[in-house]
Amino acid sequence: MSGRGRMLAVSSESDSPRVSYRMGGDLSQLTERQLYALRKRLAAGVHDPALTLRGALHSDLRQCSNERCRCRSGELHGPYTYLSVYGEGRSRTVYVPQALAGVTSEHVEATRRGEALMAEISRVNLELLRRRLLR
Repeated sequence: MSGRGRMLAVSSESDSPRVSYRMGGDLSQLTERQLYALRKRLAAGVHDPALTLRGALHSDLRQCSNERCRCRSGELHGPYTYLSVYGEGRSRTVYVPQALAGVTSEHVEATRRGEALMAEISRVNLELLRRRLLR
């Protein structure tokens, strides 16, 4: 997660004040109720798993195989968008058509946010386990 953590307000009871919590912050200061409230709030932020698309988008300029093309003198074609994915022990690059670049970017960003939230939920659950309160 980047250094600019997200702030979440956590409330545990109607008569207690809200507690501000920065993702990646110190969980040991929160009460049991606050931890469960935080976990619930984090889980609410995890979006539709059907949007999952793991990888990194990047643009690239290319040279074609035509010997008389303008790209041979340095005026490359593109930019073209590619998705770099890692799986089955190797890295691969998949071409992303221009018409799908926007939706692909949205899916990749939703996956990044969801994975960050899942990591934070795991931290909360670990704190609950340490206190022998995990349910």
